[in-house]
Amino acid sequence: MKLRSLYSAGAAFVLSLAIGMSSGVAQEKPKDFPVRPINLVVMYPAGGAVDVTARTFADIAKPQLGHDFRVENRVGGAGMVGHTYLAKGAAADGYTIGVIANPFLFTDILLRDASFTVDEFEPIASISFDPVIWVVNAKSDIGSMDFDGIIEYAGQNTLQVGMNPNSVFLFVSEFIERSRNVKFNFIPFDGGRAGVTALLAGDIDATAAFYSEIEQYVRNGDLKPVAVTGENRHPMLPDTPTLNEVGVPAGGQAWGATRFFALPKGVPEDRKRYLEQALLQVLESDAAKDAFTKAGLTLTPADAQTSQENYRQTFEVLKEFLDTAGRTKN
Repeated sequence: MKLRSLYSAGAAFVLSLAIGMSSGVAQEKPKDFPVRPINLVVMYPAGGAVDVTARTFADIAKPQLGHDFRVENRVGGAGMVGHTYLAKGAAADGYTIGVIANPFLFTDILLRDASFTVDEFEPIASISFDPVIWVVNAKSDIGSMDFDGIIEYAGQNTLQVGMNPNSVFLFVSEFIERSRNVKFNFIPFDGGRAGVTALLAGDIDATAAFYSEIEQYVRNGDLKPVAVTGENRHPMLPDTPTLNEVGVPAGGQAWGATRFFALPKGVPEDRKRYLEQALLQVLESDAAKDAFTKAGLTLTPADAQTSQENYRQTFEVLKEFLDTAGRTKN
């Protein structure tokens, strides 16, 4: 069943019933919720991928659900301010939903002395998974090589590899080192785009980035993607193998950016169930697919149970990796 352009409160009620029936459990819209805008809390500045995700969702949700979503940027401490607010300061009434990106939340917990734990966030719907892409300059000495060729070259020559300190970009490259028994010289940059700029200039040999950061340079032939994380090949890079395919077990969602909606603990069950089903219905709509594709984002919607399983699994994978590397304090 496809329901579109439902603006009134009565239409939103009908939609909530349809959402419940589509998931096998009828979930009525709570009679007292929502009666004011719902805040989507973003931990990063306007214009970034998480902010674009939240604003794209907010734009398409109102016509389908009949109520407003307002994006609120709580910026500071590279995400720490917003994460702390959601865990410790936000009211558990359903009017505050965090738009979270892992593993950035997890690195706050594992590496940065956060005042909160992984248990203080409750994922209710997955939005998207953005795999990390390992990329080289197409015009460099290794630009014509495949992944195995580059690793063989790295065994004889130390590659200069761009990274962001304590980020998934660094973790992926370190995991390649460990899995293929090579050693890179890491060059720190502030953000994935800065590493891409250095790669284009020939200042480094390889870097890790998200697709949106390299898209134009791959299209014009300046950069060459050689491997991607995750279980499947990137839909826009069908000829680029996954790291799993080249012997580096970087599947699952631990080695990329998983974006999802999360609530602070303690939201009433009826509101929580309604939000899960309503958010998922929007994410699975044709309008969402079109809007997110236009924004350069690939949707991978999942319900609360699946999202919570992925949340736990990816936390444990990253914790084990950081423990083994001697990074964590405990």
